[in-house]
Amino acid sequence: MSGRRALRSLIRKEVLDLLRDPKILVGMILLPTILYPVIGLATRASMSAAEKAALTTPVAVLDLDRSRESAVVVAALRAAGTVLEIASPEDAVREALSLGAGALIEIPEGFGEALRSGKSVPVRVTVFFEKGGFSSVMFTGRLSGALDAASQALASTLVAELGVPDPQAVLDPLQVSYSSVFRGQVLDVPPDAVAGAISGQATMLPMVASFVLIFAMQIAATSIAVEKEEKTLETLLTLPVSRRSILLAKLSGSAVVATLGSVGVIAGLVYYMKMVILTGAEGPAAELGLLGPREVVALGVALVTANMLALTLATVLAAFTEDVRSAQALVSNLFVPVFLPAFLLMFADIQSLPRAAALALQAIPFSHLALASQALVWRDWTSYAVSVLYLCAWTLGVAAVADRIFSSEKILTAKIRWGRRRRTEGAGARAPPLHSPGFVTSATPRQPTSGTAPPPTP
Repeated sequence: MSGRRALRSLIRKEVLDLLRDPKILVGMILLPTILYPVIGLATRASMSAAEKAALTTPVAVLDLDRSRESAVVVAALRAAGTVLEIASPEDAVREALSLGAGALIEIPEGFGEALRSGKSVPVRVTVFFEKGGFSSVMFTGRLSGALDAASQALASTLVAELGVPDPQAVLDPLQVSYSSVFRGQVLDVPPDAVAGAISGQATMLPMVASFVLIFAMQIAATSIAVEKEEKTLETLLTLPVSRRSILLAKLSGSAVVATLGSVGVIAGLVYYMKMVILTGAEGPAAELGLLGPREVVALGVALVTANMLALTLATVLAAFTEDVRSAQALVSNLFVPVFLPAFLLMFADIQSLPRAAALALQAIPFSHLALASQALVWRDWTSYAVSVLYLCAWTLGVAAVADRIFSSEKILTAKIRWGRRRRTEGAGARAPPLHSPGFVTSATPRQPTSGTAPPPTP
């Protein structure tokens, strides 16, 4: 069998072994592909339902003044939604609740006369929280907007009585027209819309990418640990295939599965952002921060590169374990350097951090996945290229370490164990250390087998 055919067969074996595991097939490939669109649709549907409920909830009004000014307030409230008028002040709250109102607005007697004399009279507003969910929040926001509109209408009426030709020029003399510069383009979009779109993607992209890395590391560590635990790795190393080809096949198989998972995550994430983050946006705001086809491909390249680093690093660590449980426990120590940079970069820009903190953060290779995703939002291709090249350099370095481990007997003998050292009875035999971590090799050198290099001479 030629080396190329053997490598192809080994890669096919690794991919099929991984895809046969339902935890990997469902958890890393199928679930992200389906989950994010489902979450996006469900979130959009729930927000639409909450918005509809907030818009259809009526407001009860108890007008004790019956003046022209109070009529202006009631008319403005009616323009914003359904208004239920209550005639009697006795049990007004109970009557409003029985009518299904979301709030009760009480206009006191003497309201109009006080305004005409230059005095203000407070209007009592009672909000009923009978239901939970987002609809209550949206209703209170709509109610505040309706009251502001009523206040503006009342102020315009009072100013018009003073003979001012344009009451709005007095009430709102500062007319503001917002525009935003984003990616070098001037957009007629309010700044809060731009900030919301950017913050939403700055939160989602790094965290989702970090979850993909964690899952990829678990895959690689489990693949090596299962073969060591079941002693199939020793058999595999006896085949007439170079150990470098075996390592390359394992990394390639894990990379194929991780790439499939990355494609599913990116596709689902882009759909989620369209459904949730930019819900209700129109015109230029609808395209804010959305990744185009080129940016999506670039994000996939960065994610695959970071996946290769995570897979190679997990393979190196799993080589020093005995079983699946210890491999997963050892790989879990990498969760902090994966999640911490993504979490920090969610709230702080790398340029705004102190220089020492920024350099320390940039030294962590996994932080460059978050930096690359942020650079794509701004289409800063120079920063993106630097981050991807840094990830590639780390990947090549760790791959060189993995190659040396696979080319030696350490792949079979070296272990990291946890526990307290114990002496067993007998001729000086020692139990495996159970407390302090350390590399332990077999006391008796292994006999060379067909296709393997002889063990090094002590």
